[in-house]
Amino acid sequence: QSVSSSVVFSRSVPPPAMLSLVVCILGSLVGDALANAFRGSRLNVTTGHMRTEDLRGTMLDELMGALGHGNRVTKRRLEDIEEALRPMFRALPKNEHGNLEHAASRYALHRLFVMRHAMYVKGLEPGGKGWSSSASPTEILDDLVPAYIQSLFEQRMDSRGLGMHELAVLAATIEHVVHDEAITRLHAAYSAHGATRDSRLPNWKVESIVDTYMVLFLQGVDPYGTLHDSVLQRQSLMHQVYPSWHESQNFTREVQKSVIAAHASEPDYQEGSLTFNATARIIEEVVEQYGRWQDGECRDLKSALMQMEDGDSGRVLLSDFYGRAPGGSWQFTESREYLKDLGALDDSDAGRPSVIIPNYVGSHSNCLASSSIFSVCCLNECEPLISRLERELAAPEAPPEQVLEIVERLPSTSMQAPKKLSDSLRELLWQVAGRHGGRVPLHGRLFAQWLHHAYPRECPYPHEGGVNPQTPDEWMREAGQEREARVSEAEVRTILGDCAASGAEGAPCRPHTASASSEGEVAELPWTDSEVLLARGPLGPAGVAPWVVFAKVLLTAALFVLLALQKGGYLGGSSRGKRRLARNLDFADFDGLADELERPSFRPRQLCMVFLSLATACAALEAAGLLDRFSFCCTLLGGLLLNLGLPLL
Repeated sequence: QSVSSSVVFSRSVPPPAMLSLVVCILGSLVGDALANAFRGSRLNVTTGHMRTEDLRGTMLDELMGALGHGNRVTKRRLEDIEEALRPMFRALPKNEHGNLEHAASRYALHRLFVMRHAMYVKGLEPGGKGWSSSASPTEILDDLVPAYIQSLFEQRMDSRGLGMHELAVLAATIEHVVHDEAITRLHAAYSAHGATRDSRLPNWKVESIVDTYMVLFLQGVDPYGTLHDSVLQRQSLMHQVYPSWHESQNFTREVQKSVIAAHASEPDYQEGSLTFNATARIIEEVVEQYGRWQDGECRDLKSALMQMEDGDSGRVLLSDFYGRAPGGSWQFTESREYLKDLGALDDSDAGRPSVIIPNYVGSHSNCLASSSIFSVCCLNECEPLISRLERELAAPEAPPEQVLEIVERLPSTSMQAPKKLSDSLRELLWQVAGRHGGRVPLHGRLFAQWLHHAYPRECPYPHEGGVNPQTPDEWMREAGQEREARVSEAEVRTILGDCAASGAEGAPCRPHTASASSEGEVAELPWTDSEVLLARGPLGPAGVAPWVVFAKVLLTAALFVLLALQKGGYLGGSSRGKRRLARNLDFADFDGLADELERPSFRPRQLCMVFLSLATACAALEAAGLLDRFSFCCTLLGGLLLNLGLPLL
């Protein structure tokens, strides 16, 4: 018996029931799309979690096998990273698969490494256009891991984006790369002391090797092209070139003691001596903890700037920035051009150029260690504030009143809470919400700008473009000999004017002017309406992507066409209905088609069958995980109302 390849509706199923099943399936698909379109959908997190559970074993096993024995990608480390990522991931905008696209992935990884280690990983930082770049976060792995590993991430990202587990695996892989670079430096330090990997060294000797490692680390010395005598000579001069060298030694000694105490029962740490693997573990902890330890110097830098602050603006006038310190030396030496490229200069008022405190403190000019992969810089004091908002809101966007309520009870290092936000600051947030359908995107430029107004000393000002995060050496190498990162004495005298000639030491060259507004006012700070979002694609005034609106219109049109065809008997199983459909779809007789569509075919008893079949189909799809409960209810109600209104069509 041959089986026909054509699809035929069974006569045993009432046409309205079949129509309802079609409506249910279409509703489930579009309902899922609409749920994902709203960037606050919590369904995304659940769906992503289900996928990562399936992928957890295979992806991790493949990665660990390719990286080889001794890699740092362990299940325990992944759990720690996922725990740190979870609040941020839940609040970030996602694609239709509930995953993060390129920009959001880079943003999340950048914040993760700054938060955990004060590391600014090269390739993850925002470029001249902020976070809108579509560059893949996997580019950092070029030539650093097997090509198969990089392609594994790229294929996943290009097809569906990265879920939380995949993002954690990528973060752990980057940590593995950082660890490998540290081991290379450690080999150079061992060689400088005439030791080999097989050597078992006493604790005091390991202390000296760790000091040599820190010389290579802090000065960014290439471990491959450095002579042993040169390294030891640099080490002898560290007290002169690095004022906090003694404190740094105390820090590494404490880390060494804690690691030895934690692993005292292991063979690598016994007999009063340490193996290379034990020393490598000490170095690993030093690298991971150093950023947070050295942040104390960053806080001292901020305090020095705040003593010169122009009112409550979070800014220091450029004339005060270049003023003389006690002893007659210049306090800060970055040139005006370099400050502008760093994003630390506010020249919106040409007559009063100033340095933005959080932008300057967090800039690359204040990074204390740098490698080919990352730089250790100051922690971002705005990060705890953003993290608190993400944790409490658990969504990419929120109503302005909810954001205001949280911010008013959020303290910072320079502002106490609870506090009352000014009317002008409130109005600015409502304006941001007005551009996005009454909700505030938490990861857009405008909200970052609003946070800078609310916390001008902690949250950096987000420039519209042109920011170039580079160390002074990197900046000058890119420009050749045409630009100088250090300000010239002639430029300083031009900025300071008569004050420089007076030779007044230890005092600002220009008296501080009190802000014209009280704390919290925003009149003196620049504000621009340019918006940049992490979400893919432009958003309309209601915060919904245009393709979602198109999907709604398409579904509505499809439903009415299906209803019209069902009403004319074209979706029934009778041959008469099929002949009628074939005849009228020839479009030769438009009047005949209209007459057929007006022929009454609805019977009240069909209503029960319609409702039961619709409910059964929706329940089956919901149980199978193909239809969320919100779409279940909407489809059920919509199908019922459409069939009730069928006689009116």
